[in-house]
Amino acid sequence: MEEKIPIPKYELRGFQLWGFHDMAQCIDFLFDGGRVKQGALVAMNAEKILKVEKSPALCALLADAEYKYADGISLVRSMRRKYPGAEVSRLAGADLWEVLMQRAGREGTPVFLIGGKPNVLAETEQKLRSQWNVNLVGSQDGYFKPEQRETLFERVHASGAAIVTVAMGSPKQEMLMHDCGKVHPRALYMGVGGTYDVFTGAM
Repeated sequence: MEEKIPIPKYELRGFQLWGFHDMAQCIDFLFDGGRVKQGALVAMNAEKILKVEKSPALCALLADAEYKYADGISLVRSMRRKYPGAEVSRLAGADLWEVLMQRAGREGTPVFLIGGKPNVLAETEQKLRSQWNVNLVGSQDGYFKPEQRETLFERVHASGAAIVTVAMGSPKQEMLMHDCGKVHPRALYMGVGGTYDVFTGAM
């Protein structure tokens, strides 16, 4: 049996980032042994680092996220300068989400979608089912009231979703992922910003 090479972590601006050398390695890591990892998958870029410096709350949320990856060429360059020889590449969040959905469809992994406009979300669901046969077990557009959050979390939990993707923009999506994770911890949460718009051509 081929021995797996451990994936390194690199410290940058106080955060530990996973040093994936390509998309395939990241996806194989997330689906290690056929079971999806549990925790928060968060894209890191220069803009988010600047937000963190002004928001201790966001800083704490990102520090707690289990899987932070570089979605920004400036961060990748900084990591390579600080750690000569580091074989790390930029992973574009929208592309990573698509590959994650393809793999989820192949594996039959249950997926719950949160965020986006109602029409964009509906089109995203239709396209995921027709294109990759993704097992969608629930969805919620981004237009819900704060008092509806707990009901949403219970819906996610009842669905048995193993992957939950949240398109609400930062820091809203990180906050929701953190809170939902308390109710339904056995899932991989991914913040995806405007990815549903990109995927459906709504942008």
